[in-house]
Amino acid sequence: MRTVFNYRQALREPKKIQQITEKYSLPFSIELIPAINFLVFLMITGFFLYLLRTVFPYLLEWTFLVFLIGIPLLLTSMMRKIQPDGKNIYLYLYDFAKYFFWVKLPKKYFCHDKKVTWMRDKKIQFRKCVKVVDKGERIKNANENNERQPVINANGRRVGVVSYSDNIHSKAK
Repeated sequence: MRTVFNYRQALREPKKIQQITEKYSLPFSIELIPAINFLVFLMITGFFLYLLRTVFPYLLEWTFLVFLIGIPLLLTSMMRKIQPDGKNIYLYLYDFAKYFFWVKLPKKYFCHDKKVTWMRDKKIQFRKCVKVVDKGERIKNANENNERQPVINANGRRVGVVSYSDNIHSKAK
């Protein structure tokens, strides 16, 4: 009996930090992405509060640290909950920026994942219909020989390989 193992949960485990140096390690582990989010939000909030303190020196005098720590914690917890289209928020923003700058702004048109260049044409021309006619020659089939010879009509278009016309009896000796 075969046993099937599901490694999905183990491979989706987030990266965590516990050992900081060789001599010092934390008693608990911290997830890497929320820690980076917190530090980035801490720098942004610190810069914004520094600009406010230069303009208004007595603003948030005693509650400066509460705002410096509280706002990044709130933003970090909100960032963990937001998952547009089931993606990480940063991957979503990267994909959106790539779409916006490479497809939306240049106004590219796509059909079945291929770039369409004729969408901006003002005048559309249709060609005259051409009748496809066989030459009526005998052509070897794929099951008769290793060569596959396509049927070519009078105008030079490939029509396909003619199927073998004789019936094969399944119980014949």
